[in-house]
Amino acid sequence: MRVLYTGTIAASQGGPAMSIYYTLHGLRRLGVDAQLLQFAISKNDSMRGNGDIPIHYVQTAPHTPLEYALTFKRDIKACGPQDIYHAQGIWQWNTYMMADVASKYHKPYLISTRGMLNPSDIAKHNAWAKKLSLRIRLLNDLNRAACVHVTCEEEMRHCRAAGVTSPIAIIPNPIDINGYKIAQPNQTFRVAYLGRLVPMKNVESLIYAFDRLRNDMTDAELLIIGADDVKYEEFLRNEVKRLKLTNVRFTGFLTGTEKNKMLESCSLLVLPSKYENFGNSVLEGLARNIPCIATTGAPWAELNAEHCGWQVPFNLEAIVDAIRMAWHTPKDELWRMGENGRRLVERKYTVEMVAKEMLSLYQWILGIGEKPKCVFEL
Repeated sequence: MRVLYTGTIAASQGGPAMSIYYTLHGLRRLGVDAQLLQFAISKNDSMRGNGDIPIHYVQTAPHTPLEYALTFKRDIKACGPQDIYHAQGIWQWNTYMMADVASKYHKPYLISTRGMLNPSDIAKHNAWAKKLSLRIRLLNDLNRAACVHVTCEEEMRHCRAAGVTSPIAIIPNPIDINGYKIAQPNQTFRVAYLGRLVPMKNVESLIYAFDRLRNDMTDAELLIIGADDVKYEEFLRNEVKRLKLTNVRFTGFLTGTEKNKMLESCSLLVLPSKYENFGNSVLEGLARNIPCIATTGAPWAELNAEHCGWQVPFNLEAIVDAIRMAWHTPKDELWRMGENGRRLVERKYTVEMVAKEMLSLYQWILGIGEKPKCVFEL
């Protein structure tokens, strides 16, 4: 089976790049000839993995905002005949061109929406252009797809509300737990945020929470691990200065050993986002035995159900209360919660488990397998 993805595994692209890499890696281990077509990365960036994914490069540089590239359709064809085409993301030229090429060759294609049909995501910029694109072109491409891939039930509801009628498969993002060591928390109670620094991540709520808790959590530290929006990061740093907080540290964007060492010293990881279609940073915490807090903006009700963290409403008071609760939880109980999280990841989110689900989806689409339980049809 030959499968071509569009997207990127550039490390700077965070969770989406990580999930694309691990999915391709898992598929190849199952014998699928899975390959990737992407734009060249910048000199300061790096690639996920160890070079085990065959990569084809687009021959022209992208032009924003649609990442338009003159040669994209030709570059897809140059990758050779495929059994399945799988586009990552929407509102982008590569998705439109992949749908065109697949249709021309009478081959099935899938589209992973990556949370981009969430009304909040649509509204954050160019809402009018997105709505026009959905009406003129995108909805037709989604409804001609053999299947639309999402990572949670809420994302599926957003797709249906937007008018998507094609089958939808709910398959989560994977993580390679073999690459993560069990956390050995520092003497200082370290709370970590891990991810891109953009407004929808609501990182300022953690700064305000530490301000509220400064008299309670006398031996605690907040690590803000990540980068992206320069103006937003400047705003966050200025808030730390304004509040005269001395226990908030910005590490910048970290990868590899440096990132692992930092996270392995943490007692708690928090994802305070307004909305997420998945939230890969929670997986990174749970895989390291770190209890996590996530708002209801992310699909992590399992934190409560599996007793490996707290899912709380999206408001400052709830985030403050959850951090305070974690601070007052005995260390041995936090350790048990971390173990519960690790077992959840092993049961449901490993590279092997997710790759098998994706392969069964492809086999069903090609008519050589039964419909998987993860597929929902109208």
